[in-house]
Amino acid sequence: MPHTEHLTPNSVKLPLQLDPCLSHHRRDGGRLETRAVLYSSEDEMKYEQLVVYKDVRHAKAAMRILRADLRRCADVGKGVNRHRYFTQPLDVRDDGLRAGGRFFDSGEHAVAVRRGAALYIVGESARPTRSLPLKGFKGLIGQAREMTVKVCRLPEAAC
Repeated sequence: MPHTEHLTPNSVKLPLQLDPCLSHHRRDGGRLETRAVLYSSEDEMKYEQLVVYKDVRHAKAAMRILRADLRRCADVGKGVNRHRYFTQPLDVRDDGLRAGGRFFDSGEHAVAVRRGAALYIVGESARPTRSLPLKGFKGLIGQAREMTVKVCRLPEAAC
């Protein structure tokens, strides 16, 4: 789930909002810009994050790190402290995935899409199942498609 750290939502030090290992620190390198928005209420959460990297190589590395974290932390903890993540590939833009996280009394759906040197992550509250049916991600995938088109207007995105 997203973090509520004391970093500004535009800090390049902000960790990726999809953070299955709950590392709470940035693990990728080569960032130029980061923008993040988090909405949270008592029973609902939504977030978006856009990270623009120095080049496509750094953006690809960030996706590799994210995938590795999703595998490494797919089932962590016990009892009320247990959280699980499931992933499926997503055929959107240059590279994409959909993920579902289950926690004791909540969960999330998230989509991560790379386009050129940019990585866009969007997520919301949900009760995911292991199969992660596409119909549950329709809105998030639409947001990702729309944002990655806009991102390509930035010369830094190298689309």
